[in-house]
Amino acid sequence: MRFARSILSGAFFLSFGAGGLLTSLVLLLPLPQTWPRKLFRASFSLFVWAGEVTRLFRVELPPEERKAIAALRGAVVVANHPSLIDIVILVSLMGESVCITKAAAGRNPFMRVIVRNVLIVNDGPIEVLGRARHSLSQGTNVIVFPEGTRTPVDAPKHVFHRGAAQIALRASAPVEVVSISSDPPVLGKVQHWWEVGERTVVYTVRYRGRIPVPDLKSPVSATTLHSEAVRLTEQMRERIFAA
Repeated sequence: MRFARSILSGAFFLSFGAGGLLTSLVLLLPLPQTWPRKLFRASFSLFVWAGEVTRLFRVELPPEERKAIAALRGAVVVANHPSLIDIVILVSLMGESVCITKAAAGRNPFMRVIVRNVLIVNDGPIEVLGRARHSLSQGTNVIVFPEGTRTPVDAPKHVFHRGAAQIALRASAPVEVVSISSDPPVLGKVQHWWEVGERTVVYTVRYRGRIPVPDLKSPVSATTLHSEAVRLTEQMRERIFAA
């Protein structure tokens, strides 16, 4: 059973890569402005649907929380990052949304065009902040993993960076918190793609609610902004790992 699931997992990721290339070719066409992100979300929703149909994995969350996540607009959405497909799951659950991703993703041959068209590549804090504020002003959610990279579930400490807090404070945008876990843990930082276990992986997603963001009056001193970002980041960590 484990071997069969590993083969299925390999086929899944090969098809995901092929789909990424195909989508990249489509995005080279002169499409209306909103189409790339809609196509992006549809492809991720298809990936999740196929995973559930084949029983490779399934996503579980209470219906009322699913509705709450789907209704989010113009928010900085923060979550922990235990698995390779966290972004796939979150984008499939939301409406219009983008994710901040590391610069290396923009060099992936399968995903480069997609990443540059529908995600915010971390090419530097000033550019990231500008693009994030623009997206939020258009009612688009900005997904941020404050850990910056996948963190093993048994890690002694989950280090959170302050980028998400800085964006929320500077854009006066609400912070919405989501937690993600998988049983068994798969596709983690130190795991191979074929280590998928002998049973259906269950991804549990929980909506942890909104964290109030103070409306800082301009001009704001660097000291005030720093202290507020530290406080807000710690609230994110506490809310995500409250359970």
